[in-house]
Amino acid sequence: MQAYLLGRQDKEDINKDAKGKVLLDSINSTSALKGEEELKNIRLRIDGRYEWRRQIKSIKYSLINKNKKILEKKVRDLLKKTISTSPKIEIKKTFLDIAWQWHNLYKKNLTSGKDYEYYLKARFETNDIFKQNIDKITFLQLQQFISSIKRPRVADYCYLIISGVYKEAIKRDFVKKDISKLITRPKYNKNIGVWFNIAEQKLILDNIDKSNMKYEILLYVLTGCRRSEALRLKLDNIDFNNYSLFVDGTKTKSAKRYIPISQRLADILKEHLSSMFKFNKSWYSKTFQDYLKSLGIKNKKLHDLRHTFNTNLYYLGVPDKERQYYMGHSSIVMTNDIYTHLDPNVKKDDILNLYKDLYPKF
Repeated sequence: MQAYLLGRQDKEDINKDAKGKVLLDSINSTSALKGEEELKNIRLRIDGRYEWRRQIKSIKYSLINKNKKILEKKVRDLLKKTISTSPKIEIKKTFLDIAWQWHNLYKKNLTSGKDYEYYLKARFETNDIFKQNIDKITFLQLQQFISSIKRPRVADYCYLIISGVYKEAIKRDFVKKDISKLITRPKYNKNIGVWFNIAEQKLILDNIDKSNMKYEILLYVLTGCRRSEALRLKLDNIDFNNYSLFVDGTKTKSAKRYIPISQRLADILKEHLSSMFKFNKSWYSKTFQDYLKSLGIKNKKLHDLRHTFNTNLYYLGVPDKERQYYMGHSSIVMTNDIYTHLDPNVKKDDILNLYKDLYPKF
C-alpha cells in the first residue's frame, strides 16, 4: 500500500510538471531555492516520517527524517551547497531584445521613431539571425543582410539600427567589439531640398483652391512645420492674443518652439484647423506632388515648403538665430547652409507683395 501511494505521488508530480503547474526540471535563480518557501515542500509520510523531495538541475534529491527540525536543517544545508555549486544561468542578450530596448530609449519619441519601429518589425523580427544572442552574430552575417536589401533608403535605416544596437551592447558589456563598424554603409543620396522660387510660389498660391489641401499648404509655407509636427497641431497650440503657434516638435532638443503668425493666418486656422490633417503624412506628400505636377513644377516636394519658409524669412530680414529657433534646428549651420537658398534677384518686397497680410511683422 505504501509503495502504491509513493508511486502514485510520483505520477502526480510528473503530471503537474507536464501541465506547467510546478517546476521540477530546474531552478533558474537563487531566490527560487531560498528561504522558507522550500521548507513548505516538506510533507508527512504515511509511516510518520517527514520527507523533502526535489529535482534540481536534473539531479533528484530526497531527504527523510523523523524529526522535522533536523530535516529542515538538512534541507537548508543542501540548498546552500547546491546554490554555491550551481552554474550561473546565462542571461539572454539577443539582438532583438537589445534593439527594442534601444528603440524605446532613444528613438521612440522622435519623429523618425515610427520608421525605426517599422523596419525593426519588417526586417529584423522576420530574420532568424537577429534572434541569436548578439555575441554570436558575425560580421559576415550583418554585411550579407545589409547587402541583400535593394532599396538604398531602407538599407541605410537598417544600417543605422545595427550601428545603434551595437553601441548599446558595448555600453552594457554584452559584446567586446563593435563589429558594425566593419559594415560598408549603403550609399544613399539623400535629397538635400530646394526652395520654391518667387514665380513658383505665385503659381502655387494662385491655384491653391485646386490643390485639395489649401490650408495645409498655407500652414507649411508660413510656419515651416515639419510634416509630422503639423499633424499634431490643435487649436490649443495657437495663442490668439499674441498671435503665435506653439510647435511641439520632437526631432531635436530645439524642436519645441513658438512661431509668430499673422492675424489672418490665426483666423484661418481657427476656422479650419479642426478639419485639417485628417490623413497620414504620406497622403499629403503624394497629394502635393500631384498638385505640383498639374502646375508643371518638377523636382520639388512638400518638404521644400519648409526650405521656402526659411528662405523667405531670410529675405524679410529675420536674423539668423531667430530663423534657427523658428525652424527648430539645433545648429545654425543647418539653418544657413542647408535651408537658406540665395537668389540675387529676390528682394524683400517680392515676398511682401506675394503674401501681403499672411505674414506677420518680423
